[in-house]
Amino acid sequence: MSAAPAWPHVLIPDAVLALPDGAAAPPWPELPALRALARQLRLAERLTLDEDSPATPFEVALARAHGLPDTPGRTPWAAFESGTSGTPCAWLLPCHWQMGMNDVSVLHPGELGLDERESRALLASVEPLLRDDGLTLRYLRPDAWLVQGELLRGLSCWSLRRALTRPVTRQQLAQAPTEAQRRTLRRLQSEWQMLLYTHPVNEAREGARRWPVNALWIGGAGELPQAIAPRADVQVCRELLDLPARLSLHDWQRAWQAIDANALAPLLQTVRGGAPARLTLCGPRRALTLSSAQGLTQKIMSQISPLRLSNLRDQL
Repeated sequence: MSAAPAWPHVLIPDAVLALPDGAAAPPWPELPALRALARQLRLAERLTLDEDSPATPFEVALARAHGLPDTPGRTPWAAFESGTSGTPCAWLLPCHWQMGMNDVSVLHPGELGLDERESRALLASVEPLLRDDGLTLRYLRPDAWLVQGELLRGLSCWSLRRALTRPVTRQQLAQAPTEAQRRTLRRLQSEWQMLLYTHPVNEAREGARRWPVNALWIGGAGELPQAIAPRADVQVCRELLDLPARLSLHDWQRAWQAIDANALAPLLQTVRGGAPARLTLCGPRRALTLSSAQGLTQKIMSQISPLRLSNLRDQL
């Protein structure tokens, strides 16, 4: 797909606080830069995903911003983020599954708290299982290993971030295009789960009353014919993205205020200086992209009928 215009583009994931079904989302705190931007910008794009989408609106919006394939579940995040090209690859993410009768819930990675020593020890035990099926495994960081090989070609994967928002069935975890791939992946998943069950790292973690690593999540699968560099004009505000699983309303509001001061105030200066800019707000259902008003008519309309923050928040 074509790349987005080379404008400063700020993306804000988790722009509304996730609450139990039926609960009203709390209002944003006082955000002077965002309020001023709403008066200057116009709604340019509304992205809406189905409830059973394997990706979040933020992930699809980010894929589009970087010019990556944006079909939910088919964005080659592992290839993009690791700079890998010419071979199918995926992330293998150590995690803790909480099993229901018919579905799987995933513990927030922040609650798992895996360190490098533990992660490397687990990887060393899992690597021979994958090698036998033509897969190579490489440590990237404690919560992410890079796996490469033909077995991963054509996979469609639920993102781990999507799984944090709702349980998924085993059949939805990683879907392969051929029966041979599906059989091999099922066998591998069973083998590494049995290995993890009695692994010394997990025995030590359980002895210390910490969550064990009882599963590996396959995500971000795909192939890039050539490496794609991240766009320098795309900025992701991580203050809300990296919040812990359990937080207070005060912590969430402080994170929003940091975004307003550190990312949105400079973006506002760009807009006031006459340069084009884009802002994408992402929620659990939708992503809304606002852009600088282009043309005299649009600029007049942005002043006559400015966007309202409450309406934007309710649409996410």
